[in-house]
Amino acid sequence: MRKVLLSIIVVLLIGGAIGLIMKQDPGYVMISFKAVTIEMSLWVMLLFVALGYAAIMITLRVIWILMHPNSSLSKLTGTMSHKRALKSTIKGMLELAGGNWGKAEKLLTTSANKVSYPLLNYIGAAYAASEQEEHERSKELLRKAHQTSPDAEFAISFVQSQLQLKQGHYEGALATLKRLHDMKPKHRQTLKMLVTAYTQLKDWEALQELTPALKKHGIYNEANLLELEKNSFVALLEKLRFREKTGLSKEVLLDELQGIWKKLDGLAKDEEMQALYAATLIEFGSEAKAEAFIRTALNDHWSDTLAGVYGQLTEVSLQKSLGNVETWIRRHPDSAPLYLSAGRICQRLQLWGKARDYYEKALRLDSSSEAIVELSLLLESMGDLDEAQDLIIKRIRHDSKSVKALPLPH
Repeated sequence: MRKVLLSIIVVLLIGGAIGLIMKQDPGYVMISFKAVTIEMSLWVMLLFVALGYAAIMITLRVIWILMHPNSSLSKLTGTMSHKRALKSTIKGMLELAGGNWGKAEKLLTTSANKVSYPLLNYIGAAYAASEQEEHERSKELLRKAHQTSPDAEFAISFVQSQLQLKQGHYEGALATLKRLHDMKPKHRQTLKMLVTAYTQLKDWEALQELTPALKKHGIYNEANLLELEKNSFVALLEKLRFREKTGLSKEVLLDELQGIWKKLDGLAKDEEMQALYAATLIEFGSEAKAEAFIRTALNDHWSDTLAGVYGQLTEVSLQKSLGNVETWIRRHPDSAPLYLSAGRICQRLQLWGKARDYYEKALRLDSSSEAIVELSLLLESMGDLDEAQDLIIKRIRHDSKSVKALPLPH
């Protein structure tokens, strides 16, 4: 503010001084050319000279600007064009957020060449084109994005993989995601999308290999990881069973089964998966490994489901198995599956009375137990037909509880 006041005072003083000089002596100038004579004061002539000089300089400046494309005028018009393009970009992004795909794509593509960083325009336009099912146009827009911003390869490829997954092009998405994973192995969203691609392609081996990275970087919570490992394990078991039918040896199948189980270590405490693993070991002919696995698991942490599988063993030492079962019964006297297993082992040892007692205890604890079938067959073989038939009728009635009752005659 002080500078402004000082400038005004200086201008007034200079103007006043010049005014006094002009009043004291206006001066005289006469210009004569042929028949024309021009007379004026000195100060008026100086004013015309100054105005003429200014007009000449302005004219020369305009001519220079028009002759040079990179002149200030060009910069001015370029700035205005850039502002308009920026407004179109912002409007296009708003249309994109609002789901107006066609309008968004048009605004973003037309303004892309006039903004300083067109990457966002092309990415947004590619997404809008994909939403309109214009997949080839979407690919072309992503190619343009890469041409204008080759340093943004990760961001462009990431968008490309998202669009590929959305379009159901899982093979292409997987190739893109593998490249992204190589570039940034810890990128969380890339890992999540890899899970989606592998799951859709049913590539369970690759998904199994990815599981440690998912755990390490905390991509999923424990429940989600467990569900993922369960699905992988079940699918891989089905694959092993199919390969068994093609003639693959039991030894190879068992090695692969054990390798899968070790890698999916999150399943080690899941009762359902423990029982499935043990039953598959028995199915593939390795009862000794199954017995050792079940015994170790039950001694570490009790599972009724796994105790039920123990009764399926037929080619191990039945006397030792019965000893193990009776030890567990003293610790867990309320386990119906355990009594069922004990009954089956006794029946294989031809301890008919003991088997019958264990089956009856299993049924007292759980009326829907498979012990009803085993006991009815045992009683029938022992000649107790009436009780065997009663058991079968009870089982039929139990299984038909969900059926709506029909009227019966009195």
